[in-house]
Amino acid sequence: MTLSAKPGSPRVPLEPGRPELRAPGRGLSTLQVLILLAGAAAIVLIWLTTLQRSTFERAQAVTAAMRSNANLAIAFEQQVTRTLKEAEQIAAFARQEYLRDGARLDLRHWVEQRIIRDKAFTILSVVDETGAIVTTTQGASSVNYADRDFFTRQRDSREDTLYLDRPVLGRISAQWRIPMSLRIQKPDGSFGGVVVLSVDPVNLAALPGGAHLGPDDMLEITGLDGILRSRLIGTRPTYGLDQGKHAWNLRQATQPEGSFVDDGDSIDGVTRIISYRTMSGYPLMITVGSDYASVLLPVQRRRTLYLFIAAGATAALLGLAALFLYLSLRQRATTEALEASEALFRATFHQAAMGIARIAPDGRFLEVNDKYCRMLGYDAPELLARTLFDLTAPDDRSDARAFLQARLTAHYLGPPPEIEKPYRRHDGHIIWVCEALSVVRNPAGLPDFLVAVVQDITARKDLENRLSHDALHDALTGLPNRVMFQDRCARALEFAARRNGLVTVLYLDLDGFKEVNDSYGHAMGDILLQQVARRLEHCVRAQSEDTVSRFGGDEFGIILSGLDSLEGGERVARTILDALARPFDLAESIQVRISASIGAAVHPRHGQDPDALVAHADAAMYAAKHSGKNRFRWEPLVNASEVQSAAMARS
Repeated sequence: MTLSAKPGSPRVPLEPGRPELRAPGRGLSTLQVLILLAGAAAIVLIWLTTLQRSTFERAQAVTAAMRSNANLAIAFEQQVTRTLKEAEQIAAFARQEYLRDGARLDLRHWVEQRIIRDKAFTILSVVDETGAIVTTTQGASSVNYADRDFFTRQRDSREDTLYLDRPVLGRISAQWRIPMSLRIQKPDGSFGGVVVLSVDPVNLAALPGGAHLGPDDMLEITGLDGILRSRLIGTRPTYGLDQGKHAWNLRQATQPEGSFVDDGDSIDGVTRIISYRTMSGYPLMITVGSDYASVLLPVQRRRTLYLFIAAGATAALLGLAALFLYLSLRQRATTEALEASEALFRATFHQAAMGIARIAPDGRFLEVNDKYCRMLGYDAPELLARTLFDLTAPDDRSDARAFLQARLTAHYLGPPPEIEKPYRRHDGHIIWVCEALSVVRNPAGLPDFLVAVVQDITARKDLENRLSHDALHDALTGLPNRVMFQDRCARALEFAARRNGLVTVLYLDLDGFKEVNDSYGHAMGDILLQQVARRLEHCVRAQSEDTVSRFGGDEFGIILSGLDSLEGGERVARTILDALARPFDLAESIQVRISASIGAAVHPRHGQDPDALVAHADAAMYAAKHSGKNRFRWEPLVNASEVQSAAMARS
């Protein structure tokens, strides 16, 4: 079985009218000149294609790294936000207890009783208005913080927000720490001191999920004031430096987020692919940098392979040209060129690092290399007894046939287009591949067979899917997050506008969640939120487009689409109230009861803007909470006739 000629085909003699081969010493014939020019053009084409492919893969690798870094920055931002929110909750609780108990408050007792469980916060202290420590988790101390930046800032500002100061050398721990402080305000409105927590800069820059950076990869958190809070390069921490000279800090002033390639001259001379983003709600920015050399190492290896193949092909072409000149004088050029071409393809076919298959126009396998067999888990005879469509899911076979037919009829002159598609292995598992399908035509221009070059990209697709899922779902409950909620709400509103239907948005806030969190700790609070999420999923209508989402904390949003009347949305809300009123078993000996306050807004009564619907539902939720909790309210009060009139007006 060959690719250049069919087995047993006769050799083709020179046809009448063709230029005759000249004897040695009499110069080159027109045919020889044309063949040499064609060989030179082929060499130029090989190198142009090789360089173009290398450039394309380099750009593709950089783009993929930028996309991956941007997704990692989003995930890291969510982790840092959760850490700061938790710190703010702890500080607010300590402030509340201090305002109630004063100097009797014993924070060391909190540590012993494991009220503070998060090991990220190494020290918690309450400081009075003079800067003296009243109580701390480290025991008695005579340290005074009156000259610290966080103290003077909280003293001179009346903002009730958590302030993340630059790293300082701790006066209690004698180690570098990042102070986070919250202002204490006396009942008369005067300054009463601060609650300050200390966090290790290394812990603040830890990757989510326990992942690790490469030796020259970078992850950092910088304040918008230009001061570095924490940076990790590999495992090497840095903090407290002035970041104003770095390119991403300069870009952030005009562009809140972005990606680019940085030469690294401002840090350590290592070129990196940088992605940065400004945190929402905090004056901080997240920067992720991948080592440019490490990212491009696989591309560089493939480039070396491409150059090696191109050099080999060039050498082969030059050799064939010389062989042709030598043998053409003896009228053997056609046969020798055919054999050399066959030998070159055999070597490339069986030694290629990617799967290669020769396929008949009807989809039957004619020849496969070892890499292709190992990729799909078949022996060569098993594959040769099958078709290309047997590797495709039954529902996708018609599309696969249409694509094959399109390739057979297309006259595409450039490199074959690459597509990403699923393959079904012998064991039933699905793998994703990048496939380039080129057509080989006979002298008459008709398709003779196809050559498929296939690369397994399952690992990359899995990573893309995981990053995409993490970016659109809440890490704790697995529910869609606010981003996905907004997208699904917009789609539900578009569908309802076409059908003149109703869309109801429910905004839900748990009553009593804070007491559970304060009494049993954040771990039990997390379990409670997970159980609430499962009950909410069972409360929405089965086989519908309804969406349950967690906005953050103990707030949830629900989209009810395709409703015929207001009563449908109210029934779901009542079902939720009943479901959440039942006891929750958090542990073997811990059972709690909570309730919920639910507000609702309806399209078209409250417009077609998702943000407006959420705002109305939020206002209704607060009205329900202020009117006694554990109840449901519309905002503003609506009735069925009003909604029906609005729907008729739209039609």
